[in-house]
Amino acid sequence: MASVSRLIHDLGESRGDATALITLSYEEPSRSYRRQRQVTYRQLYESALRLADALRGRGLVRGDRLAVLLDNSPEMIVSEWACLLAGYVWVALNARSSPSEHAQILLDSEPRLLVVSSRYARRIDHQQLPRGCGVVGDGAEWEALLASGRPVQPPFEPGPEDPVRLRYTSGTAGRPKGAVLPRRCYDASVETVSAVIGPIRQDDVLAQIAPMTHAAGAMWLPHAAAGARALLADRFDEHALVDLVARESVTAVFLVPTMLVRFLEAAIEPQRLRSLRTIVYGGASMPADRLRRGLELLGPVFIQIYGLTESNWPAIALTRSEHVVTGSEEQRMRRLSSCGRATPVGEVRIVDEGGNDVPDQIAGEILLRGRNTMSGYWRAAGADAKGLDAEGWMHTGDVAVRDRDGFITIVDRLHDMIVTGGFNVYPREVEDALSSHPAVLESAVVGRPDPVWGERVHAAVVLREGSIASEEELAAHVERCTAAYKKPRSFEFVRELPRNAAGKVLRRELKRAKPPHQGAGAS
Repeated sequence: MASVSRLIHDLGESRGDATALITLSYEEPSRSYRRQRQVTYRQLYESALRLADALRGRGLVRGDRLAVLLDNSPEMIVSEWACLLAGYVWVALNARSSPSEHAQILLDSEPRLLVVSSRYARRIDHQQLPRGCGVVGDGAEWEALLASGRPVQPPFEPGPEDPVRLRYTSGTAGRPKGAVLPRRCYDASVETVSAVIGPIRQDDVLAQIAPMTHAAGAMWLPHAAAGARALLADRFDEHALVDLVARESVTAVFLVPTMLVRFLEAAIEPQRLRSLRTIVYGGASMPADRLRRGLELLGPVFIQIYGLTESNWPAIALTRSEHVVTGSEEQRMRRLSSCGRATPVGEVRIVDEGGNDVPDQIAGEILLRGRNTMSGYWRAAGADAKGLDAEGWMHTGDVAVRDRDGFITIVDRLHDMIVTGGFNVYPREVEDALSSHPAVLESAVVGRPDPVWGERVHAAVVLREGSIASEEELAAHVERCTAAYKKPRSFEFVRELPRNAAGKVLRRELKRAKPPHQGAGAS
């Protein structure tokens, strides 16, 4: 396929007045989405050209950073397109991050300009901005910025290895690091996403509900390439999404597993969702029993993807047809617990601690290499300077096993493994056991210090609304599903699990010892 920069030019010239985007507002009382603005492909393209020219007028050159703090919006897409057209580097801040995290990323990336929504303007401490960083608000300031530029072709188009994005890790294991993504990562992503989720049609409707600063953003350009349109919302509500799918005949959506679980809970009238052909999910583990229920409700519309901040998805994918397994219940559940097989975008290895490939069915660390993988970490020193080994492999920190058919199942994160009484316990297998209990909505399992066992298995549990379950009941349930040493020895019942801005569970918060919870939990 042509480069993503060429694709954007083609979209502006060939799609013209076709609708590209429709923005949505969230109505709190009715829990519904309502249409606001409509934007054509020509408007998006010309705005991106104007922005690229306006930035050049402000003195920006290729490689300079443009930071944005925006919700899902046309302005976000225009800013990304301008970078892809002119070789600036896009730094998209997560709106759900804290002001201190924003300040940390801005100081590290040193953008020449920050575009910020009025909704988040108070989060920006101008005293902590890097020297020479200007600030432009949305609305009138944004329009004035665009008006200062001309809709002309940029003098420079980024090459395959030119950086076009700095994407920061969520910082769950330390300070956020900026993964440098060259243009080839976008090229590879559009090509592979299109192949995995396709065929995409011109009359398709994509609901962009999850933040486009993260994995959900990779859905847009493949749909744009087909001339489809996207609905942009800045808040997830499972009931509003069910209504939106029914009203707008939505055909595709990306949801992280926590969103998908709640969406399936709200899908009590599956006939209203008949237009859905594609539900892409990823970013965390998805309970297999919930996925099985989703298949019963909606049929084979699900696609699981695997990727990283440092490596665009889908490095590994479980396609629609691969969700359907003929065989025993055990075989079905094993497949639904898998994240799929390696895609042609790159190479996947599973290795032991010495870097040697392990046989099938033996756990090891996933390594990735390919066109979708970063060129390195931004301004990192020492061991972090490259982020890749000498042969260009990205060490993911994810432990997995591969079966004889090539299906890969994530066991857990290397640093999340619990050692209790000399035995290794991976939290995910305990969480999967807990999720199969009818009273459990979701859970997170960690190791806490224990004077006898070294570490004990501890579970934080969110119960379904109106459900009750005791510690003893849940521990016995886990013991029936797994080895006895893997059952939690302590519990806490919580309304929600602590998560970071990317939606990942903050296990470090759960590891902090609290008084043990006694008795039964109720939602």
